[in-house]
Order: sequence, then C-alpha cells, then structure tokens
Amino acid sequence: MALTDRTVLIPDVERIRTQDPNNHLHCRKSQLLAYVAGSTPWSDLLMYRALGSTAAVYRHCHLRGKDRWAFDTPYVTDGDLRLLGFETLSAGTVGLDRFESELPGLLAAGRPVFFYAPRHHFPHWVEFMRRVGTVAEEHRLLHSFLVCGASGTEVVLLDNTSDDHEYFPLTVGWDVLREGYAQEPERWFVDCSTVLPGPGPGPDLDGFESAYRAFLARFRDGFQLYDLIGENLAAERASADAVYRAPGVNSIALLAGSRVLFSRFLELTRHGGPVRAAYAGVARLATELSEQVNAFHAGTPTLSVDRIRGGLAELRQREQRAAALLTDEAARLPRILPSDPDGR
Repeated sequence: MALTDRTVLIPDVERIRTQDPNNHLHCRKSQLLAYVAGSTPWSDLLMYRALGSTAAVYRHCHLRGKDRWAFDTPYVTDGDLRLLGFETLSAGTVGLDRFESELPGLLAAGRPVFFYAPRHHFPHWVEFMRRVGTVAEEHRLLHSFLVCGASGTEVVLLDNTSDDHEYFPLTVGWDVLREGYAQEPERWFVDCSTVLPGPGPGPDLDGFESAYRAFLARFRDGFQLYDLIGENLAAERASADAVYRAPGVNSIALLAGSRVLFSRFLELTRHGGPVRAAYAGVARLATELSEQVNAFHAGTPTLSVDRIRGGLAELRQREQRAAALLTDEAARLPRILPSDPDGR
C-alpha cells in the first residue's frame, strides 16, 4: 500500500490525551499510556505499582545523576499492557525503506507507530529545547515519536512539546525524516513498535488482582527520600546548571507523578474512602511541593528552605500513614478489584 496525497489517520486521534499531568514518565511510556487511555476506561489499572521504591528513585536521581524521564518506572509495562488487553510489537531498528513501505499498512489498520530518533532533527523540538533552556549536550538525545497519520508528502505526529505538555498533532514533511536519516541512519527508526488489542474481551481483572496483591506483599518503604530532598535544597540550587537537572527536582517530580497515578488507580478498586482520601491528599501535597522545589531552584525569593522542608516532613508522615491504611485494608478485603468488567 502506497501513500497518496490523502492523509491516512488512525481512529480517535483526538482521544489521545496526556495521562501524566506531572510530566514525569519516560516519553515512550507516556505515549503508550495516552494511546491506551483513549481506547479503554480501564487504563488506570496500569498504575497499581506506582508506589514503587523511593530508594530506586534515590539511586537513579541522586547517585547516578539521571533525570526523571530516563527512570524506568515499574508501571506501564509490557506485561501489564497484556493484562489490560493490549500487545506491543517491536520490529527493532529498521531502515528508511522498510519504515516507508510498512507505515501505510499499519496506519490503515488503525495502529499507531512509535520510533526513536534524534530530537534535534525535528524543528518543533529545536524550538522547544531553546524555549525551555535544554543544555546543549542534550539536544541530540533520542526521543520517542508517535505517528498517527501520514500522506505521500508528510507525517502526522502526536507530541507534547506544548507548555502544558498536552499531546497535539503536528505535521512534519517526509523530507525532514529522510534528511535526518541520511545524517545518522544508525540512530533513526530505533525500536519501531506498534500496539494492537489482544485476543481477550477486556482487562484480565484476576491477573491484576494477583499482581496488585503480590506488589503489596513486597511493599516496604521508609520514605527517607523526602528528608534527603529537603537537606540538599540549598546545595543543589547553588550547583545545578539547569533547574530540570537538579536531583531534588527530578526526585520530587517522580514521587508526585507516581502518587497522582496511584490515586487514580484506587478509584477503580474497592478500597474505602479513608484510603482514597489519604492518597488523594498525598498526591496533592506532593504536586504542590514539586512545584515549590522547582520554583526554589529557579530562584524564587519568596520560597524559604525551611518552608519546603516542613512540607516534605509532613508529606513523609502522610505517606507513612497512608501506606499503613492501604496495606491493612488490603489484607482484610476478600477482593480488591471488581471480578468482571461490568462489576465496577
């Protein structure tokens, strides 16, 4: 199938909206989550492991100096997508000819196509990186691109380089892809993937029930990372070359984002009002503190270290109380998730 001047779009592009208001997920996971959420009301089941280890966040951000978008979150995984009824298929790294020849058929079948390529080859990314102050050595990093349509002259992407990080469609000429590929063919069309519905009628709720209980059985956390973020505020502001690279900024963004998503998961469960309210409060406070830490590192003079540290100490206490409520209630509930998709 060859592309013509008519643009071929996958269905329901307008329903592909960000599910990550805190902008903390790796780009490919954010795209997969947005796509799946546009196809099923059960997408928040993917968040059952969002209360991942804060020690893992510490190792990633503070010991290794990595940013939030490189963190491999334990949620939105291929295995959990299968439980939800979706399958991710990867062709690996492909050449330009194969990409051009196979893209029309996938789009006509209603499947999105994902690939990695250097972001500095795309004009909208160059403009975005200049606008937000991305440091020069990061301009050439790979980004996951989501293709939702194409014609014989251009490709339609969904990307989130807007100020609110919401997904929006934009067109890129095939010449952009061809010229970029000619410059760095080994870094283009990396991990080309698509998503298709699985054979089941919907989510495997028994599978999610077992997986969630297994997660809770291993869940142990002292949440000391909140104290560490507060202790390092002043030193990190003095040393960081860009706000978004500070370990504390990345840590609290990951913590806030994960708590927001876990709070949404709870709405699909039989956990009671006190547990849901506790985590909704944790998510709100974590988001507020993430904004404050970011503003502090940006030099906002009205934010004091003591004020932020006090909020972080309160957040740690709230996390500890919420975790106790959660695990105690889960142990008492004979069933945490509905037993069938109509039992919500």
